[in-house]
Amino acid sequence: MNIINIAKVTILRNLRDKRSLVMSLLLPIVLIMILGSALSSAFSVQSLGKTTVYYYNADNGDVSKNFDDFLKIKDIKDIINVKNVKSYNEGVKLVNSGEGTALIYIDKGYSDNINKDSKGTIQLYESKSDSVRNSIVNSVIDSYNTAANTMMTSSNIAKKRMEYVTSENVKENYLTITGKTPRAIDYYAVTMIVMIIMYGASYGCSELDEIYFKNIGKRIKTTKVRAFEHITGVVLGAIFTVLLQGVVLVAFTKYVYGANWGNNPLPIILIMIALSILSTSIGVMVSAVIGDSERANSLIRVIVPIFTFVSGGYFKIPLGNSPILNYVPNKLAQTALFNTVYNGSWSVITNNIIMMFILSAVLLIIAAISGRRKLA
Repeated sequence: MNIINIAKVTILRNLRDKRSLVMSLLLPIVLIMILGSALSSAFSVQSLGKTTVYYYNADNGDVSKNFDDFLKIKDIKDIINVKNVKSYNEGVKLVNSGEGTALIYIDKGYSDNINKDSKGTIQLYESKSDSVRNSIVNSVIDSYNTAANTMMTSSNIAKKRMEYVTSENVKENYLTITGKTPRAIDYYAVTMIVMIIMYGASYGCSELDEIYFKNIGKRIKTTKVRAFEHITGVVLGAIFTVLLQGVVLVAFTKYVYGANWGNNPLPIILIMIALSILSTSIGVMVSAVIGDSERANSLIRVIVPIFTFVSGGYFKIPLGNSPILNYVPNKLAQTALFNTVYNGSWSVITNNIIMMFILSAVLLIIAAISGRRKLA
């Protein structure tokens, strides 16, 4: 019960700090409105142009050559720009570097499997940053599979090469981007709320500073409340405060600005919980290592804008898909949120949430070790 009571007291104390609370809510609201209005034209897609796709066919059989022919059809070449690569790894590397949208891969057993009436699969390695173009490539492959399966079934020619015939299978409806790509207001609603939750690390700084390095910490030691209970209580209180601000901002941007937050609120809440825990953990760790809340808060005011910048929070920047950037807290949260809102990869969402929890645990362990050394 001590932990719950301490958490309640912490939450109420944070909510009574009306100046900080108003600034935390007002800042993103104003930034979202300004950036969403000023940069709206930059997010309006006039023409998608061609989608660059890498292609590696490791199969020497006749069946896979049908797909080679399919990719050479003029209608397909008007949609995607196919570049052949010499290996699967080469194609993956190019996609990860941002030079192409996807790698289409046919393994060496594709034709044999089809000839044996077994399953043959055209594999696709996609970029995680462009769901619109991914949908184009998926639609092209689906169109081929639909037409090929229909012809092979009706003509019973699975054991000899067939000539692909152009028909109405490749339609242009998959080029529609409505609801699949964010407007400026949608984009900045996500990135600015992520940024303000990251600024919530200041709560973690302040709470830990009072416990470890100020007189209140000494007074706590004279009470029956154990240090672990007090630390857990104030950290939970800080996490809830940050989460509450995030939820209020999501509701405001959704119903006042009309920002798109999708139709699945549970993953969004879970992502925000994970990010709130992570931001608070960052504050606790920085405060424990530095030993001074003012200097710790100054550092947080520097690193949060940097994290926001490298994650494309202010505007999209071509930094590629560096593995290090993928572990920046803002990037983890933004990627998970965009995948949730625009029906992206559930594995990416799950992995990013898990990674945020793992990073939080690591940071809290560092904080505990550093705090004990300073108090020793």
